[in-house]
Amino acid sequence: MERRWSTTQIEHALRELKGVCGARVVADEAGLIQEIHLLVEGDRNPKQVVRDVESALMAHFGIHIDHRKISVAQKSGIRSAVSARLRWSDVQISHEGTRAIATVLLERNGHLFRGTASGVRASTQLPRLVALATLRAIEAAHGLVERFGLEELNTSLTIGGYPMVAVLVSAVRDQGEDLLLGSALVRQDPLRAVGLATLDAVNRRIHAFPSDTESLSDTAAIQTTSEEVSTSRERAI
Repeated sequence: MERRWSTTQIEHALRELKGVCGARVVADEAGLIQEIHLLVEGDRNPKQVVRDVESALMAHFGIHIDHRKISVAQKSGIRSAVSARLRWSDVQISHEGTRAIATVLLERNGHLFRGTASGVRASTQLPRLVALATLRAIEAAHGLVERFGLEELNTSLTIGGYPMVAVLVSAVRDQGEDLLLGSALVRQDPLRAVGLATLDAVNRRIHAFPSDTESLSDTAAIQTTSEEVSTSRERAI
């Protein structure tokens, strides 16, 4: 079979894709691609990179490639890991009849991501709603769909005489299930401590979960000014 395209041409096209730092294409004597190796930035979702490669090869060269032939390695760096870390912003509690609605806002690179959870309007239920809303905000920020569940929440713990919150989160991946534990000291706001403990459980492990959908870009995140964030609690019911 005569080659229509050289591996050099294909590699050049792949290097033009978003987040791709390096590309190596291995073909057999007939010109059929056997392997594609990519080095990408740490903030790119590997599954999305594979889809980009499949689309680019079909659009530019008319080549259909089995996704199992594509391997993706990600660059790591302290700066990118820190900048991608979600941070706590705020929690809002509102009421609709007999129901309570918890809205959690998480911040990353100056943009906010929202998660909500609702349930019975009872003070004993609010910590659980805040934890669930935090999990939904984490999923929204990373393009995940129903990956985390709340297993247990304890708001009556103490350590060294200081009150603390512990949260146990179940995490579901293609390879199976895992349990994640997070904790936080209760300083002023107990609900904030619940959110911080939930974030602590998931934040350091989030990159082990490839996105289920195209990750939300910063431009798609909730745009909220610092003035709105600072006054959001005053507006909450």
